[in-house]
Amino acid sequence: MMKQGEEMIRAEHLTFTYDDGSDKIDLPPAVTDISFTVHAGEYVAILGHNGSGKSTLAKLCNMILTPTGGKLFIEGRDVTDENFTEDDMYDLRRDVGMVFQNPDNQLVATVVEEDVAFGPENLGVPSEEIRRRVDEALDIVGMREYARHAPHKLSGGQKQRVAIAGVLAMKPKMILFDESTSMLDPLGRHDVVELMEKLNREENITVLHITHYMEEAARADRVIVMNDGRIAADGTPREVFCDADRLHALGLEAPQGAELLHELRTAGWQIPEGALTEEECAAALLEFLSKDNSHE
Repeated sequence: MMKQGEEMIRAEHLTFTYDDGSDKIDLPPAVTDISFTVHAGEYVAILGHNGSGKSTLAKLCNMILTPTGGKLFIEGRDVTDENFTEDDMYDLRRDVGMVFQNPDNQLVATVVEEDVAFGPENLGVPSEEIRRRVDEALDIVGMREYARHAPHKLSGGQKQRVAIAGVLAMKPKMILFDESTSMLDPLGRHDVVELMEKLNREENITVLHITHYMEEAARADRVIVMNDGRIAADGTPREVFCDADRLHALGLEAPQGAELLHELRTAGWQIPEGALTEEECAAALLEFLSKDNSHE
């Protein structure tokens, strides 16, 4: 496991353009001249409207896609170097797991524990170690009691937990969650986001969480906002979400509480800026009302 603060990902002027298979159409880059660094142990949320390039960026970081320009370093290794081999990529992919939007696309077996064991088996892990990893992964995601169940009979949130367990069993250093909560109900989303936080804070796994839910992103340590293939903002959730006008210009909104306070300030209410969480927003509104302020 990497030490906290070590460089996990570094992108230098990273660019990627999809190939439509013909020479007749010059497609615009999906990712353009991006530079950023993610350190081991960080929990980073990536936001952006549809087509902003956030999912393409995730696939580049997972090495599903190969950059068409710039440099990309994973664990200090330059994956864009001409001497970087398929074996090198295979080794790194073991360290970078990915959980997709639809868990059904990631489940391959008819029994939960067999599904979780699939990855380690393909890595050639000894049977006793696979058994230990499967039990440990199911314990971490809270699905041990469902080990002998059929995945297709589980709820959406439970399926996503099994998919995450399958990634955990491969002992990754980083997990990319590509809109992994978008197909879940509110309870399922809440449970999976709490699991992401647990993996980051208790298991020291670096987390990149691509989402279009502002409330989820607000719980991260850092937020990167993508727009038209470029990084439009990069900072703490408070730094990013307290600039509501800038978010609106990018086609996004702040979390509901912060958005409400912004609208009230726009309407003339003298409510101080800086509140982000639901609790902070409620406290700011109560403090304003307790002072018997009135709209001018």
